[in-house]
Amino acid sequence: MKRLDGIFASLALALSVALMAGLVGTGAYARAAAGEAVGYSALFHGVASSEVQP
Repeated sequence: MKRLDGIFASLALALSVALMAGLVGTGAYARAAAGEAVGYSALFHGVASSEVQP
């Protein structure tokens, strides 16, 4: 059973690496990261510009 688990773990790792490489290669990852950065920037701007009520 240990041997079968090792085979499945190796296949899962190889598949995940291949899929991640494909995702990064298409530019989808870069677009998602840029969108997230815009969201954080807007959130920071909104928090920084609001006045704190005592």
